Amino acid sequence: MKRLTLKHWTAGFLPLILFLPTFETNISANEWTLRQEKGDLKVYTRANADSGIKEVRITTLMETSQSGLMAALCDVPAYLDWVYKCSEARRLETVSEQEFFYYTKSDFPFPASDRDLIVHSWHWQDNHGVIHSRSSARPDYLPDNKGVVRIREFNSTWKISPVGPDKVSIEYEVKTNPGGSLPAWVINLGITSGPVKTMESLAAMVKDSRYRNAPVPAYFRH
Repeated sequence: MKRLTLKHWTAGFLPLILFLPTFETNISANEWTLRQEKGDLKVYTRANADSGIKEVRITTLMETSQSGLMAALCDVPAYLDWVYKCSEARRLETVSEQEFFYYTKSDFPFPASDRDLIVHSWHWQDNHGVIHSRSSARPDYLPDNKGVVRIREFNSTWKISPVGPDKVSIEYEVKTNPGGSLPAWVINLGITSGPVKTMESLAAMVKDSRYRNAPVPAYFRH
C-alpha cells in the first residue's frame, strides 16, 4: 500500500470543505499572501483571528456565463462530479430560487473519520450586475450521523462578475474548521493543494450543455 505524506493526506479532503457554495466579503488585498498561481487562478491565505486554521481566497477567470455558473453551483447532486473527494451531496430544502439548504459528505483518508456538512446558501445580483452568494453551516439542521464528524464552522462567499458574454471573474473566500482532533498545522499544510483541482474540474463541467444553455434566472437584471 502506498504511504501518504501529510501533504497528500490533507490535500485529499480539504477541497470539499473549501468549495461549497457561498459569497462576498470586502478584504484588503494587503492582508492576503499569495500561495499558489496557475494561469489566471491564484490562491491566497491569511491568518484567522478565531483559530489557527488559515482562511483561503481564490481568484480566477472562467469561460462561462453568470447564469451557467450559477446553474452549476445550485446543482447540488452534481458536486460529486467536480468537488474533490465529495462522496454524497443532496438538497435538503428549497426556500426560493435564491435560497436553499443542502448536505454534503467528504471522504477523509484513514484513519480520520469522514466529515459531513449542512449548509444554508443564498445569493443575489447587485445593481452593477455582480452575483454575490453567502453560505454558512447549519450543523443542527439534521441529527449527527454515527461515525461521521459534523463540520460546525463554515462560512464562504462567491463574487461573480461579468467580463464578457461568456466569461466571468470569480472571487471566492472561505473560513472553516473541519473539527475533530486534526491539528491546525496539519490542515494548513495542504490547504492550497486541493482548490486548484476542484476549480479546474468546475471550469470543465460548466462547458456541459446543461450549464452552457442554462436559462437566465428571473432575479437577474438585464
